[in-house]
Amino acid sequence: MHSAIAEAKHLFGVYKKCEQIELHNVKRLIFVCSGNICRSPLGEAFAKDHGVVAESFGLDTRGGDPADPRAIKYAAEHMIDLNAHRTRHINEYSPSDGDLLIGMEPTHVKKLQLLYRGQVPVTLAGLWLDNPTVYLHDPYNTNSDFFNSCSSLVKQSAKALAAKIK
Repeated sequence: MHSAIAEAKHLFGVYKKCEQIELHNVKRLIFVCSGNICRSPLGEAFAKDHGVVAESFGLDTRGGDPADPRAIKYAAEHMIDLNAHRTRHINEYSPSDGDLLIGMEPTHVKKLQLLYRGQVPVTLAGLWLDNPTVYLHDPYNTNSDFFNSCSSLVKQSAKALAAKIK
């Protein structure tokens, strides 16, 4: 239900500011999700794999935990090692000129906009897909097929953003 409402808001231009990012100014991609164990570490890893400076954080993580084993497996299937990843809370993030904060769903964007109050541009990862969407669902408590589908969208989004800022 939340994603249907968010998609309707997208059609009415609610997320227009998230689409109007001056990408030529972006030097570092900052991927943000809830726990920093699935989506955002994959986004960071795939962006780095495409030669872009990237980091990841979680809005609701305690910090210090490894990536989800399925995220580690998904990354390994794409020749990326996530074994060293440890979760980091957004409070550990230090804004720099050229940063772009990338949320995975509208609630992330809302929280990031409140935290950084226009200091750092904020976007939604799914807006950079060939078929834009405002929701890249949290695959944490889902089956393997859904987990891989979500991870694939994160990978595509990270690759698209990396290509646009190179």
